[in-house]
Amino acid sequence: MSDMSAIGAGLAALGVLGPSIGVGLAAFKALEGMARQPEKADDIFTKGLIFAALSEALGIISLLIALKLAGFINIGE
Repeated sequence: MSDMSAIGAGLAALGVLGPSIGVGLAAFKALEGMARQPEKADDIFTKGLIFAALSEALGIISLLIALKLAGFINIGE
């Protein structure tokens, strides 16, 4: 593995931090919204789950890119 590939893999692995922070903040705000408006709890919960799933998808994609750059997986070769 070249040095540039290792640097790229490390930077791509940092992309996993963003979604984890985003899911934590979204859950915090969703719980806060449910506490303020209990009648909207079902709607807030549903939208929160969708947001969490989309955020985690970004984390998985960045993890796959990091593993590809590091040479641990071979996709399309």
